Amino acid sequence: MDVVKLPHYKNCFGCGLENPRGLKLERFWDKTNRIVFANFQLDKFHNGFENIAHGGILATIVDEVLWWAVFVNTKKVTFTYKLDLTFKKPVEVNKNYRAIAEVLEEKGKRIKAQAKIIDDENNIYLEADGLFIETKDEKIQKFFEEYKSIFQ
Repeated sequence: MDVVKLPHYKNCFGCGLENPRGLKLERFWDKTNRIVFANFQLDKFHNGFENIAHGGILATIVDEVLWWAVFVNTKKVTFTYKLDLTFKKPVEVNKNYRAIAEVLEEKGKRIKAQAKIIDDENNIYLEADGLFIETKDEKIQKFFEEYKSIFQ
């Protein structure tokens, strides 16, 4: 298995190491299986209900791994256009989980991807379908240009 640690964008809520309120997710690209994954554990500050992770935080986590799966596999800079979540089981705080994402289909500017959150026994807690649209915004394209060469 050929695994690459993905870079951080300093102030990103999902991955930014300089964001004091962010999740600081460490994401990895499994080049062999063409997936992106992040291991994580949330705490009481991420509660919705007592000891249950807030759904919006979980949406952020899957959006993060989905976006990176799209980027590293297609080399396209995109925006999330649609994110459809199915919550299978409550995600408890202070437990280990993994978010996993993969690209399903690429048609022009539109890329479909899917993700899931699992525990150490591979029980599925959340499933997500995402649709991403390539952006041609020059500032955003320029920012990510340096990353494209890293992920060949």
